[in-house]
Amino acid sequence: MIDFFHELMEQALIRECREELAVTLSVGGVFMEADHDYPDLNVHLTLFNAAISGGTPQMLEHNDIRWITVEEIPQYEFCPADETILKKLRGES
Repeated sequence: MIDFFHELMEQALIRECREELAVTLSVGGVFMEADHDYPDLNVHLTLFNAAISGGTPQMLEHNDIRWITVEEIPQYEFCPADETILKKLRGES
């Protein structure tokens, strides 16, 4: 059941990146999953290893887009739900 669910999520990721960024993705395995409790809801995030296999990212539905390095993370604001992900990217436990 989990594999089927992840496959549906991979397809959604591919579709959304095509629609919102005009890129084609090659999706690998799950990088990590994280849960965060906000006062009024719980957010579950599943991150995949992925690479752009076609196209150049375009801002079709966004006001800004940028690639940043791990060292640049502190220069930007992120949602509280992203903290666990950012810690893993920085190599923190």
